[in-house]
Amino acid sequence: MAGDVTKRTQVRIWDLPTRLFHWLLVFAVIVEAKTGFFGPANSLDWHVWAGYAIAALLAGRLIWGLYGSEYSRADRLFSALRHLPEHIGGLLRLKPKHYAGHNPAGSLMILGLILVLLALVATGLVVLGGTEKQGLLAGITPYDVAHLAKGAHQVLAYSLMAMVVGHLVGVATEMLLLRVPLIRGMITGWLPKAPHAASEILRPARPMLAALSIAFSALVVTAVALPLSTHKGLGVPAPVSNVLYVKECGACHWSFHPSLLPRKSWALIMGSLDQHFGEDASLSAEAVKEISTYLDANAAETADTEPANRLRGVSEAEPMRITATPFWRHQHDELPPQVFRSAKIKSKANCAACHRDALTGRFDDQNIDIPDTSKAGETQ
Repeated sequence: MAGDVTKRTQVRIWDLPTRLFHWLLVFAVIVEAKTGFFGPANSLDWHVWAGYAIAALLAGRLIWGLYGSEYSRADRLFSALRHLPEHIGGLLRLKPKHYAGHNPAGSLMILGLILVLLALVATGLVVLGGTEKQGLLAGITPYDVAHLAKGAHQVLAYSLMAMVVGHLVGVATEMLLLRVPLIRGMITGWLPKAPHAASEILRPARPMLAALSIAFSALVVTAVALPLSTHKGLGVPAPVSNVLYVKECGACHWSFHPSLLPRKSWALIMGSLDQHFGEDASLSAEAVKEISTYLDANAAETADTEPANRLRGVSEAEPMRITATPFWRHQHDELPPQVFRSAKIKSKANCAACHRDALTGRFDDQNIDIPDTSKAGETQ
């Protein structure tokens, strides 16, 4: 059988748009995997733009599935599923049938990959909007919803990696059993003709209709996206603004954004200024009242950012320390202690040394910039 396949006439199976979609999608998924599983937090921009690219590629491929050439049509994927039991039987006997285009197992895998990728894009937009307060859904997505979506997004990401491995195994199996150069075919478009291909009526591509559909879809997306993009992130607090708070508290240390601790913790801090972490930071009654009112009005309970939501869970033993909260410890557990002792940072409490937007209370991943403390003399 293998010899017969390799001797058959070569025919153009995959058109150029389908091949471009395939390899651009491969690249985008690699970027997503690299930044999502292994990249630092400040690589979020790359992750987001790769996600937008996947969304655009999927939209284009779905449209091309309606108007592309024969073997790129979506209905061929569905029609191939009718032969799935026969194909599996052939695989078990190590004598699978050669199909033009995707075989039944490949069709099932492609449909599954498209569904999982669409779900990843959808959950990713929710996570970006509600957790990071960025993107199209930032103005309408609460943190709690995004937190649930984040769990689903992670499960889908691992599922996608498993499906990619399965897809590669399937490709390798068909190449081994049938000696069909599938990878070369997805590069050049040419593959050996299947036995039944001569009797098929092949539908031509309709690129003008595809282009018009893509243009119309782009206009609809733009019309929806532009108003959404102007919305302020839901529950994003105002930057630190109280002059007295900045003057008095900022005289000794960085002025923490009020949303980084709950009201109860701020009340404890302001009620014990004479024993403020080993120092006497007493203020006049008027100053204490003004600062306390400001902190209470802008505490963690008033914001919906990730830091505000997670830092409400203070340490029972040290409820006044941001750096003692389980969330802070988890986020910084990979940093060695000498980083915080370096001359550029000096203290765990110096948030602004690494977070360029610390005064805003957002703490966006893209704004993390940990100073290089590896050089000699950088550690105190």
